[in-house]
This record gives sequence, C-alpha cells and structure tokens, in this order.
Amino acid sequence: MTSLVNLNVNVATDPVRNAVTVNAETTEVAVALVGVTGARGYSIITGDGEPTASDGRIGDVYINTDDNSFWGPKTQSGWPASPFYTPGQTTRHIHTQASASATWNITHTLGGYPSVMVVDSASTVVIGEVSYVSTSQVQVSFSSPFSGYAYLT
Repeated sequence: MTSLVNLNVNVATDPVRNAVTVNAETTEVAVALVGVTGARGYSIITGDGEPTASDGRIGDVYINTDDNSFWGPKTQSGWPASPFYTPGQTTRHIHTQASASATWNITHTLGGYPSVMVVDSASTVVIGEVSYVSTSQVQVSFSSPFSGYAYLT
C-alpha cells in the first residue's frame, strides 16, 4: 500500500535557508526551515571594574568580575550610578523592640525604603503605620504600646 502526501514548500523567498530532501530509498522527506535572524536581544556582559559608557547596549546588564556586583539595566542615559546587587551586602535587618512602645524608631543600613513586617512578643503579625524618615530610618506607629520585632527587607 502506498501513501501519497502532498508537500508544498515555497523556497522562492530564500532557497538557501529552506531545503527539502527526499530519500528515494525510504521515501522519507526531510524539511528544514530556518527563520530570518531577528534583532539582537538584551545581553549579560562582564568586565573588570565598573561599566564604562561604551560598555554594552541599552537593556544590557553588566557583571563586574572584580567584586561580582550587578549593574543595569543600561538606559539611554547610561549605566546607573551604583550596582543593583553586590554580594555580601546586607539584605535584611531585624529590629528588636525590647520595651513596649507605641512608636518604634528603627535605624538600618539597607539604604532606600525597605518593606517592614512587625510581630509582637507572641509572634503575632501587627499592622502599624510605616513612615520613612530617611533612607536609613523608619518609624512605625501603633495604636497601643507593645514589644516585639520588626523585619526589614
């Protein structure tokens, strides 16, 4: 029993990239289609020291192989002034509020405006009003005083 299969391949647009091979002995048909090469995507590039203005393209991320810090992504105005990740950098701060207070003043070394989760001495999550005094100080206010822990990330 012989099967007949119709195969339509348009190789007129790019005959080098599109190929049809027929094996007369086994009647196997192989079709290889390769698409057009697209635009360059974003890359991760590496180098010694901080990235320079000529390093990479917009959207790229740079890894400084001296300290393994990550920079980027590069924008139209260039690389950011500081890396977005540096190994060994503190990424969490735990504040202990030993004495009961309705206002907790927390000093941290995380930089920026971290998220804050508070638990009381019984490990119950407590919601308070978080105010960012600066990039190194947070104040959390509650309706009544208690002691516990604040976790900043």
